[in-house]
Amino acid sequence: MIKANLTWANESNKVETLDDSDCLLILTTPELLASQLFHFSTPAKTYIEQVFDDEGFAGNKGQCVLVQGLKAFKTSYISDTENSGKNKISQQLAEVKRVLFYGVDFALFEASDAPNVSSCASTLSKTNDPSMVNRSSYASDSNSAFYSKSTSDLKQTNAPAFRYLEQQFDALFKKLKSLSVTLEKLALMALSTTETVSSDPVNTIASHSQFLSALLRSNFKHGYHFKGYKTNNRSVSSSRARDDNNNANSVEKNAATNEAINQATDIRGTLSLALDAKHFTNAQKRLVSHTVRYETALNAAMTWAKDLAHMPANLCTPDYLAEQAQHLAQTFNTVSCDILNESTLKQLGMNGYLAVNAGSQFAATMPILRYTAKGLESSPPVVLIGKGVTFDSGGITLKRSPDMRHMIYDMAGAGCVLGVIQAVATLGLNINIVGIVASADNAIDGKAYRPGDIITMHSGKTVEVMSTDAEGRMLMADAISYAKQFSPSVIIDIATLTGAAISALGHKATALFSNAPALESALVEAGELANDRCWPFPLWPEYQDAITSQHADMMNTGINSPGAISAGCFLSRFADGTPWAHLDVAGTAFIYTKSLSATGRPIPLLLSYLSSCAIKNNQ
Repeated sequence: MIKANLTWANESNKVETLDDSDCLLILTTPELLASQLFHFSTPAKTYIEQVFDDEGFAGNKGQCVLVQGLKAFKTSYISDTENSGKNKISQQLAEVKRVLFYGVDFALFEASDAPNVSSCASTLSKTNDPSMVNRSSYASDSNSAFYSKSTSDLKQTNAPAFRYLEQQFDALFKKLKSLSVTLEKLALMALSTTETVSSDPVNTIASHSQFLSALLRSNFKHGYHFKGYKTNNRSVSSSRARDDNNNANSVEKNAATNEAINQATDIRGTLSLALDAKHFTNAQKRLVSHTVRYETALNAAMTWAKDLAHMPANLCTPDYLAEQAQHLAQTFNTVSCDILNESTLKQLGMNGYLAVNAGSQFAATMPILRYTAKGLESSPPVVLIGKGVTFDSGGITLKRSPDMRHMIYDMAGAGCVLGVIQAVATLGLNINIVGIVASADNAIDGKAYRPGDIITMHSGKTVEVMSTDAEGRMLMADAISYAKQFSPSVIIDIATLTGAAISALGHKATALFSNAPALESALVEAGELANDRCWPFPLWPEYQDAITSQHADMMNTGINSPGAISAGCFLSRFADGTPWAHLDVAGTAFIYTKSLSATGRPIPLLLSYLSSCAIKNNQ
């Protein structure tokens, strides 16, 4: 995992960020090149300018040039008589292995208002790009209270500034990869010669939280790496089979597996940011520090969720997810965890939940995580439910075998819930959350549930099973019904539920279903702010007819109906009057048919939404 290191620097310590860097990234414009090159020795400057001429580089937006071999000029420093104050910087730059110059559209900020340092996000306005809209504070227009009568009037055709900025940096880091520049030890340092912040690109970035967020998020995304298992690590299953007793051999097996899993992920490096302290007020420093802290917490959450999703099903089993939930509770004193085992689930009448797992050799689990903010102990929580089917064979309704290996990703919703709670606990958000990890394994044997079975769910409603491959909604329906005992303000479930969601939206947007217009609007806006978009689908009464059963209260699949909507209709019947939203992330949590493709979505969307709720709680 790439980390971000922020240094509040002055002329004496600013260059220390380069000590262990493989590459220095210089964001530039045509007007800034001269002042930035001033910091290099005269021979190095001449060499760089020759590279610029050869590559046709002028610092225009999107232009990129990599300069290597600067160490050859390490003894040729500018003389003290030229500028003694910059001599140390010049000497330090001589130690840099590579420098990458990248043209950025800073005109965006020359036309913008000064950042509002009292909010979590500043405002961009008066831009020349027709796709831009104002990106205001998380607290300004977000309507997170489900009981509100009004909804946000979002301009769906206009993209927020944040999306535009992240696209710029995505292009940059893709270019870095194409040039074989690793992101392990990348540094950004201010190189201007004037006292004004406007001429200092790195400080310009930090002065606008969206720009800094986009830079960090793009760097984290493109720097992600899952090491995998091409080592001497032994991949031994950590999970306890149904008839496995907790004996010494089992403990040794778990220990060996945990060690193998820990070695499968590693720390990839650091993105170093050196910012001139003299250019920032205390309030601006707090805003910059908050942005770095927020993006770092988000990155850690997404990295964990992606690592879990990439694990094979013989390692990442229901028991393992329960262990991860317990570990999370042990890490933060604001988080607690209870594990509901199979016997408890049976006593609770979670028959739909257990039917999904009936054919598996592994026991189903349902970890319940609680994050409680100080002073809000009696406030209603937001309940997050994540689908955690650690492998989905389809059951008796068997999936096509060529694509079945990708069903390790069917627990991406559970990984999302774990990651979100970790991020919220790291940031200490002022909100109460209950996280439910609905974990099972949809396998086949003589005990597996069958098409045609009638199952009485936790709510008491009966379901006719039409397809055992529609297992996610069986699992989530019981979890939604169970969640209502917490008297939540809202319930949000996250599930890789239907291929129909991919058919409708591809891999760009998450399908959203809700019985509460204000909640739906708040999630759409949160997704816009986080550049993690969702798109609402209808749950009209006409669609409910498709799951009508002659033998039970409902069927678990629809007849001649849009599949994603039928699944949403099914789940809505178990939410009843509780404000509820369903996020079908089948197309956004991973890319179907592509290995190592977990994205960590929709963690950015949910953290944005929960942040807005926390701000409202602070007011």
